Amino acid sequence: MKKLLSIAMCLCLILSTFTFVGITASADTDDYLNYFVSNGEATVTGTVAGYDYSISGDITIPPTLGGYPVTTIYDAAFYGCDSLTSVSIGDSVTSIGAKAFSDCYALTSVTIPDSVTTIGFEAFSACESLTSISIPDSVT
Repeated sequence: MKKLLSIAMCLCLILSTFTFVGITASADTDDYLNYFVSNGEATVTGTVAGYDYSISGDITIPPTLGGYPVTTIYDAAFYGCDSLTSVSIGDSVTSIGAKAFSDCYALTSVTIPDSVTTIGFEAFSACESLTSISIPDSVT
């Protein structure tokens, strides 16, 4: 038992001397959007109040947040924002997550730039009022 404990303590000591280099991330907010930064890129995770169903009207996902390019709209970021009427997505975004705008019943139009290459499963499901959306050829 003492030998096992000694080995475990040795391993902890050895591992604690290493500096791990990996993904660095931090979370922040900008106006009404929550986002996190990882590897120099921002990912929009939703509104400042989390699932803020009261967000309404037109919103713009800017090309940068906190000086970082916005590349991703996270899964379910705006899920259930049923008073949201239109979304304009900045031209640095490359990915729209699964259910990102699902259940946004009043959403009538979405502007998706050519930079977007992936749109997740059911990203716009139950958007009953959606009448204007153009999916660029860049989406695979």
